[in-house]
Amino acid sequence: MNKLSGKIAIVTGAGKGIGREAALAIAAEGATVVAVARTQADLDETVKMIEDNGGSAISLSRDLTDGEQVQSMVDTVIEKYGKIDILVNNAGGYPKEIYNNIEHQAIKIWEWSEEQWDQIIKTNLRIPFLCINKVVPEMIKQHSGKIVSVSSRMGRIASQMGAYAVAKAGIVTMTKTTAIQTKEHGIQCNAVAPGIVDTPGQRVYNHSVGQDGVAMGNAEDVAKAIVYLLADAPFVMTGQVIDLFTTV
Repeated sequence: MNKLSGKIAIVTGAGKGIGREAALAIAAEGATVVAVARTQADLDETVKMIEDNGGSAISLSRDLTDGEQVQSMVDTVIEKYGKIDILVNNAGGYPKEIYNNIEHQAIKIWEWSEEQWDQIIKTNLRIPFLCINKVVPEMIKQHSGKIVSVSSRMGRIASQMGAYAVAKAGIVTMTKTTAIQTKEHGIQCNAVAPGIVDTPGQRVYNHSVGQDGVAMGNAEDVAKAIVYLLADAPFVMTGQVIDLFTTV
């Protein structure tokens, strides 16, 4: 029996990379996936892949940095399905314009412009905040729900990646805070922290900073960890972060 049969799962950043693999894995366990990202063509491909595998999915193109569009996402899902069982907060990234003309990924704190810093925080911390902010009230009504957010190794160790590391560390603390505040409502909130993962965006980034040969993990393994947290983790396991990188 599929472990997530009958569940309605929002997966953000589902157009490619970790988000796409998470959407595929969640759908394979029987959930109906609401795939959300900006680019409709990418979402169409994700939905087709799910349907070709016998799964169920719809797509919603939204700018998740905009609170009104996030609320529209939630309203659309509730109107269509009547509930939201799962939120996978994956949307984020490191826009290439941030490191154009910069030789190394380790941008010094004093080298960041305010605009660059704000853009990274907006993309990587504001989005998961807005999604939690708008989805949790629906989960409270249901007295149930599961949230998994995608942090990063850069948010778990001393890192030189400036605003990106700060944002991903913020996801860790937001996960723990949300878990404390929602446990009494039957909501489970955890996170995964991958290392360098082989995704289209990561390959573009690696090339831009001259690291084409760097060793990378794969998005399928991250998706497996996400499914574990959604389907198998005991309820007492909340506010936790699964590190998906070598620590020894």
